[in-house]
Amino acid sequence: MLHLIFWSALCLTSPMVAGRCKNIPVDVTWPFDTDWPSLNASIGGHLLRTVPAAASCWPNGHFEPSISCNTVQSHSCLPPNVTGYVHDLGCTTRGLPTYIVNATTETQIATASKWAADRSIRIVIKCTGHDLNGRSSGAFALSIWTHNFRQLRRDISWKHPTKNITEDVYIVGSGQHVGLGGYIQGSGHGPLSRTYGLAASHVLQMSVVTTQGEILIANDAQHQDLFWALRGGGPGLYSLVTEYVLRHHPAPSNVTMTDLLIAPEADRNNISAEASWKAAVSYLQALPVLMDAGLAGACMMSTAETAVRFGFLFEATTAFVRPVLAHNGHESTPNSGSSAVTITFSTSNVANYTSCISAISGSNAAGGQSVVSIRLLGRRELLGTSRTDMTSYLKTALQAQNATAPEVQQTPPGDWGALLPAWRTAYLHFNANGATLWAPELGAYMNEAIPFDSEFKRDFYGANYDRLVQVKANYDPSESLLVLADSGRLCRVD
Repeated sequence: MLHLIFWSALCLTSPMVAGRCKNIPVDVTWPFDTDWPSLNASIGGHLLRTVPAAASCWPNGHFEPSISCNTVQSHSCLPPNVTGYVHDLGCTTRGLPTYIVNATTETQIATASKWAADRSIRIVIKCTGHDLNGRSSGAFALSIWTHNFRQLRRDISWKHPTKNITEDVYIVGSGQHVGLGGYIQGSGHGPLSRTYGLAASHVLQMSVVTTQGEILIANDAQHQDLFWALRGGGPGLYSLVTEYVLRHHPAPSNVTMTDLLIAPEADRNNISAEASWKAAVSYLQALPVLMDAGLAGACMMSTAETAVRFGFLFEATTAFVRPVLAHNGHESTPNSGSSAVTITFSTSNVANYTSCISAISGSNAAGGQSVVSIRLLGRRELLGTSRTDMTSYLKTALQAQNATAPEVQQTPPGDWGALLPAWRTAYLHFNANGATLWAPELGAYMNEAIPFDSEFKRDFYGANYDRLVQVKANYDPSESLLVLADSGRLCRVD
C-alpha cells in the first residue's frame, strides 16, 4: 500500500501529464508492436501476452484466443449466458497486466525490469497470486512471475555475513506453494508467531533484482537498508526477491487441539445470552496471562453451533487453563443460583504440527467476496477496555465467523526489520467486522487489511513510513513497482 505515497488511479479519459503517468497502450510513448518481440528475444522467449480465456466468445475482438467459447470456464471476460454478462462491455483484460514475463532466471527479471522501467511501464510481481488485495495484478503492467524459483535446500552450517557463527538455515526460492514474497514482506504471521516470532524476523539474507536491472544480495553486511525494508515493509514495492535464507526451527513435537464451547442456557429474558457474551469477554481478557505462560496458536470464533475453537502449541498446561475458564463462568453470572452458561473445555493431542495446521486451516476456495477490517490488539486493548465496549465489539465482529490469532511478543530488537511497530506489543491479530472500532489507532496486518484505508501510513507502516519512502527512492527511482489493484491509468499526485 506504499504506492499511495506516489500514485492515484485516474479514469482513462484523464489527460496525460508528461512524465507523471505510467504509459498505457493508447499513448504514443507505449512500445511499438515490434518492440515486444525484441524484449521476448532478449529474455529467451519467456514473454507472454495476456489473453482473456473467454476472448473466443467475442469474435470481433483483437485477441487471438486458443480456447473455444464452448470450453470457457473463466470469467475474465464473461461469455454469453453467464450471470453478469453485458454485451456492451466488450472483452478486455481490465485489471490484468498486458504482458507477462514467465521468468526462470534472475537475468531475465533484470533485463525485463529495466526494459519496462526505461519505458515508464508499470511493473507488478506475481509469485503464486495468493493476495487478498490483488496486489499481484494491475492494468497495463508488465507482470513478472517468480513462481519458477522453487529451490529448497538445507544448510546446517551457513556462515552469517556479520557474525562469527554458522546457522542452520533453509535456502528457499520465492515460488513455493504459497509464495514467500507477500507473506514475508508483509510480516509473515501464523500460529507459531508467539513461539518463534514473525517470519520476517527470521530472514538472514535475500537475493533481489532491482528495476534498474541490478542483481543484489541484501543482508546485514550489504544493502542493509533494502534488507531492512523487505522484512515487513510491504510486498512488491522495493525490488523483486528470488531467494530467501531462513533460520530453521524444529517443528513443535507436543501439539494439542482444544475445543471451547460457551453455551447459554435457554431463557426468555435473554439473560443467559448476555452472560455468554460476558464469558467470552472474560476469556479474551485472560489471553494475555495465558499467552505469557506459553499459550500459542490460532483460534476461530463464531456464534451459534460453534463458540470458540483453538489450535495451539501446547506449552501451557491444561491444569492452568481450566481454572481460568471456571473463574470466567462464575464471573459472568456472579449472583445467580445456577450458572446461566455452560462452559465445556476439551483437549486432544494431534500427531504433529502439520496435522494441527490442516485442522485449523480454511478451504482451498479460490477467493470470496468480503472486506474485513483488521486490528492488532495489545494488553491495553484487552485489559483496559470496558467490558461493555468489548461485548459490543464482539457482537459486531461475530455477525459472521471471524478469526483471531495469538501473536508475537519476544523478538530480538535487531530482527524486527521494517515491521509495523504495533506488532511489538500485539497479543491478538483480530480479523473481524468492526475491528477498527476496538483499536482505531493501533495498526493492522497489511496483508489482510482493507486496501483503501485512508490512514494507511499509520496503520500499515507507523514510524517506519518516511524511511521506507527513502528506500524505495534508492532502489526503484523510476517508481515502477506499484501495488494498487486497478483497471485505470496510474498518475503521480503530490
